[in-house]
Amino acid sequence: MDPILEFKDVCIEPRPPYDTGLEGVSFSLAPGELLLVEVEKGQGRNPLADAVEGLVDPDRGAVFFRGREWAAMTAGESAENRGRIGRVFESGGWLSNLNIDENATLAQRHHTVRPVEEIGAEAEELARAFGLSELPKIRPAVAKRPERRAAEWVRAFIGEPSLIILEHPMSEAYNISFPALAAAAAAATRRGAGVLWLTYDPLPPEAELSPPPAGITPARVGKLAGNRLNF
Repeated sequence: MDPILEFKDVCIEPRPPYDTGLEGVSFSLAPGELLLVEVEKGQGRNPLADAVEGLVDPDRGAVFFRGREWAAMTAGESAENRGRIGRVFESGGWLSNLNIDENATLAQRHHTVRPVEEIGAEAEELARAFGLSELPKIRPAVAKRPERRAAEWVRAFIGEPSLIILEHPMSEAYNISFPALAAAAAAATRRGAGVLWLTYDPLPPEAELSPPPAGITPARVGKLAGNRLNF
């Protein structure tokens, strides 16, 4: 089975807005796999997640999404393919002039022809699964940080994306909501999506989760320290 994501000897020199780079990074993510990357604390911003989405080009090496190199895509092809990716950003990622519900559903409204009512219904269902009574209809700046984070999870999982990037998703979130996030990640892998989960702390064992979500055990665990990622 062809990988959803593949890095081939990727090197990115450290430069703003990144504090570190990448050196000789090679790995692949197959459909139905969850890869966990434990990030060394205190190293600053790294370009890994942006490179996954084709937002930064490698200085050497190549990144492939669904078998195609990001650098070889046209602008339109890149935008279309990013519509198949869900992401939780470590921080930010909100358009300040849109309410949270508008932000969370924007990609689905832009990249698909799904009825708006259908998109909204899925968003609200996900919001309830993640512990929200409803998707907040207020500007991101005035929302409580844990509620804003849960809404980011909605934005990442809506529309059944092929690839989901969880970039420190528990930052500013309620700890009690972790099982719901883990269950969503497990369900995504069962339907064939790939999940890349970046975290500063190891995931708790399944035995400690209530209820325990089947399939949350990562296929592989990598360590990102400085500019090196080793699995």
